[in-house]
Parts: sequence; structure tokens; C-alpha cells
Amino acid sequence: ALNAEPNEIYFTSGGTEADNWAIKGGCAQQLKKGKRHIITTVFEHHAVLHCFELLEKSGFEVTYLPVSKDGYVTAQQVADAIRDDTALVSIMYANNEIGTIQPIEAIGAVCHERGVLFHTDAVQAAGHVKIDVNAMHIDMLSLSAHKFHGPKGVGMLYARRGIILTNLIEGGAQ
Repeated sequence: ALNAEPNEIYFTSGGTEADNWAIKGGCAQQLKKGKRHIITTVFEHHAVLHCFELLEKSGFEVTYLPVSKDGYVTAQQVADAIRDDTALVSIMYANNEIGTIQPIEAIGAVCHERGVLFHTDAVQAAGHVKIDVNAMHIDMLSLSAHKFHGPKGVGMLYARRGIILTNLIEGGAQ
């Protein structure tokens, strides 16, 4: 359904865990390259916004893009905000309050061209719109099963091969 490989899929406890894992893991990977700038919108789910706030407190610089009166962000806004030290962009695929669907393919293309990791919270989009992680240049994508008739308490993180995810929970080797 996503045009992903099985080894690029990680099951989680929900969309919130998947968002946290993608954002924190992506930023940790990019920090090793000296990248400390991240981009999102003012219109994101709290699972994303609270991650960005935490990362901001730990030294990342955050650009919060405004959205139009109709709830849209453009690929040009993202392109204009990307800097040499931009680590990651996270833009919600479909808004959970008003239903706007962002131009994810265009945003993904901009990020891909500029060598910036791109994450999308697709919790509200799954099962409603076509998602092709390769054609859309999506590096990481979060889902929650209950939004497309699956059980509550099950989520999923797609992470493109080569992205090193950091542990959210320390302990066992499993």
C-alpha cells in the first residue's frame, strides 16, 4: 500500500510513538553531520509540535511555517525555509481538524533535491489517499492502525533504508 520494502516498516504503539521516533531519530542522525535546523508548520498534531519544542530546548533551531487561511503550506515555503544546516522537515499529510491535504509529493521533491530528510504524519491520510513513499520522496511516514479499521494501540513507522533510528527505549537487546 505504501510501495515500501518489508524491512522499512516498524510497528509501534500508535502514531504518536511513530512521530516521535521519526523526528527524534532523524534529528539525531543529522546532528552527527552538524545539522541543527528543523522545519514544520504551526498546524501540526501535538505529537509533532511537542517533539519540535523539545528539540528546540535541546539546541535545535526551529522554523514554524505559517499556513494559508485555508490550512495549506506550499512547497515553495518549504524551499525558502531550507538552509544548509536543515536536518529534517515534518509536514502533516492530511489535517486532523479541517481535512486539508498538503502537497506532499512537491514538498518531498524539494527536500530530496536539497538533501533534507522528509517526514510526514500520514495518520489521517492512510486509507483515504494514495501514498507511494518512493514517488513522493518520503523518508519517514507515521500511521495509526485505528484510522483505517485496524486495532487501537497499533501504529507504524516507515523509515527509508539507510535511515538509522535511535532507540526510544533503553534496555533489552530485542
